[in-house]
Amino acid sequence: MKKILQFVGMLPLFASIHTVSAASKLNVDQYIANYSKSYIALGLGGEMDLSYQKQIGKLLNTKNLAQQQRFLSSLQQQRTKLNFAPEQTHVSTCQKLHLKQIDFELALLEENLKLVRQYTALGKNAVISDQGIAKSSLGKAWYAYLSKTWLTIDSQPEELMALGSAELKRALERYRQLQVHMGYAGRDAEFATYLSSAVFHYEGVSTPQADYEKRQATVYQNLHKLFLPNTIQPPKIKPSTLGAALPVDGYYEPEERTFYFNKAKPHYERRNIDWLLLHESTPGHHYQSRYGIEQAACPNKLPHGFYSAYAEGWGAYVEEFGRELGLFQQDADELGAVEWDLVRSIRVILDVGINYYDWSEQQAKDFWQSQLPMLPALADREIKRVRNWPAQAITYKLGAVKFRQLREAEQKRLGDRFDIREFHHTMLKYGPLPLSLLDQVLSTID
Repeated sequence: MKKILQFVGMLPLFASIHTVSAASKLNVDQYIANYSKSYIALGLGGEMDLSYQKQIGKLLNTKNLAQQQRFLSSLQQQRTKLNFAPEQTHVSTCQKLHLKQIDFELALLEENLKLVRQYTALGKNAVISDQGIAKSSLGKAWYAYLSKTWLTIDSQPEELMALGSAELKRALERYRQLQVHMGYAGRDAEFATYLSSAVFHYEGVSTPQADYEKRQATVYQNLHKLFLPNTIQPPKIKPSTLGAALPVDGYYEPEERTFYFNKAKPHYERRNIDWLLLHESTPGHHYQSRYGIEQAACPNKLPHGFYSAYAEGWGAYVEEFGRELGLFQQDADELGAVEWDLVRSIRVILDVGINYYDWSEQQAKDFWQSQLPMLPALADREIKRVRNWPAQAITYKLGAVKFRQLREAEQKRLGDRFDIREFHHTMLKYGPLPLSLLDQVLSTID
């Protein structure tokens, strides 16, 4: 999982928020500058806490709510005026994108301030339960807000349930196909025994360092199939010393440009090598983050928080290209990716079920067992995760599906003129964006 980044370089808080009189002229650059300056000064867009209790607590304890409201009202007034400004007819692609991004951030702030007022009005009876957001005061409203914040696109619970179900069915079909191809058709118990055997483990002091380096070199030899020529260099690959303190098999540190593999369990899984490299290194988090810097389409960036659905969605999306990039040489390598596709798909259903429909622990466990009996060891951890971190786990699947849907739509629209390299270039060159804006950037493709 990519570590969440916090916007740094906070400026001293303004005593007042800039306003523009009805008689003054305002162009797009001035509006964007006004927004950026006050956004930073007010400390907006900071790090999102994974825990709903901590994140909501942070919002409720904000000391400058009145200043945030003045900022919001002022920018809304300026935005209305800007819609009628003559300069609007000369807005560049980057400016249009920045305006849409500001619209998204302001709408999110407006919803935040409204929800805080509603919760505060409940007085002493209001509670943020440690038993789940569904058992908290205004639980459904908080879940809707956190979903919009994490997913960066409007998604109704019913739509998310349907998406999760469709993706779970899709992944299960691929899992069964691989099971048959590996010679275990109809032999689930034997297949499970085989997959848990030592043949898939790095035992003792052995590490996957050499395998990761070899595979990364293979990926870079095949990148030209999916991406335009560029000078992005591979990340460093190092073992992590965090171990069980960070229960993941790998992660990427953007400031160090390093992919770390992490032995969090007694043994390291061989089936996780290929998909994890694709997700965390190239063409996943490392490649995506460097591309947005080195191939940037816009010289300036807006200050904002971390758009998890874009970054994690991209990382999950590129896992499907293992074969094109020279990986998935064995069925078991692809099976590892499919197993995690199953987990990401069921997370969507569990997240909505637990946090919106208030499923009990037993309901969640029963659903997991009915769908993924082959992965029993992950059930408790994943159920706990989605209960404690509402909506965050959906970002992987929703983002991946969005990228896939946009690609398929472009293939249909352009026909023989479609070039997947140009599509990926367009998706990456503007840097991280809310998912709701990705349709707009496609308009830049001829």
